[in-house]
Amino acid sequence: MTWLVTFDCNVHCKFCSTHQLKKEFPEKISRERALELAHQIGRSGTWVCGFTGGEVLIWPHLFEVIKILKSYGVHVYIVSNGLTLEENVDAILETGVDYVVVSLEASNAQEHNFIRKSLIREKRDVFEAAIEGIEALKSKRKGDSPKIKSSTVFSPESLPRIQKTLKELEELVDVSSFQPITSHPPFSPHQPDEKYLEVFTWQERQKKEAESAIQDIIKNFPQFNTSYFNKIPDFWFEPEKLKCQIRCWSPSLRLLIHPDGQAFQCTENPRFAAVGNVIEQDILEVWNSEEMKKQREEIRQHKNGCICWTQSTAFNAFMEDLPLSKKLPILNKKEVQRVE
Repeated sequence: MTWLVTFDCNVHCKFCSTHQLKKEFPEKISRERALELAHQIGRSGTWVCGFTGGEVLIWPHLFEVIKILKSYGVHVYIVSNGLTLEENVDAILETGVDYVVVSLEASNAQEHNFIRKSLIREKRDVFEAAIEGIEALKSKRKGDSPKIKSSTVFSPESLPRIQKTLKELEELVDVSSFQPITSHPPFSPHQPDEKYLEVFTWQERQKKEAESAIQDIIKNFPQFNTSYFNKIPDFWFEPEKLKCQIRCWSPSLRLLIHPDGQAFQCTENPRFAAVGNVIEQDILEVWNSEEMKKQREEIRQHKNGCICWTQSTAFNAFMEDLPLSKKLPILNKKEVQRVE
């Protein structure tokens, strides 16, 4: 379960469009309904629920909902820009959040703050606030729970500093990682302002540079020598190749809840409509809706004709790393033939 609790945010990032998405998906889920949903999610057998947005820490019902989910044994992660992390450390620890992901675009204030601008009245330094929040969480947690992960967007803009950033963040967090920027889906938060489009997205002429950069990162950081990271250049420059290699698992394993209550199995392909609304329906009614069944069948027959990073490439890379996947005949393949 991915619960996008709000598209509101206290930071304005140059590659992000959540402030525009807020107008399209306003918050409509009441506190009472959010708590009911938490119980439904817990009873449904969901094993992971991630909270993102927007900025999750400004959603007033976050920790009440997490407390309920944890009572059912659901693993919970939150994704934050870190601006108000320090003041929420106690609530994070009390509710038992398993993973905290903090977005850090550099290991120094000047470069990080160039990307991310604070919108709060005090105009607090975004980088300084995130670092202080991470340090506070590390000092108060018991052992290494919750795990702290940094996530850095890899783009032409970040290329000159990406390896230095990853190395220095390794000293700060439990896991440092990076991700490709995606700018094409209609509901993706990674939609650069028009004037920044070329700065943050890879152009065809930069293909060799991007491929070389990824391989250099993998050489210097062996933990990134996985299918997930090796496929990034193909995702950017030859997505058609991946359409024949990557099987989509989204409608069988994942549900996304938007702030207005609409639920999707996919927000990457505009042909896939909402499969229900959690304000009007129980979670399992949405999961087993006729629209969800229809979309499952379309994807089962490989008629979707699309490729995305979050729900296809990344999950398949995860599956490829599991020993079980090598033993399943349906996964022991070099290429998936699509039905035209």
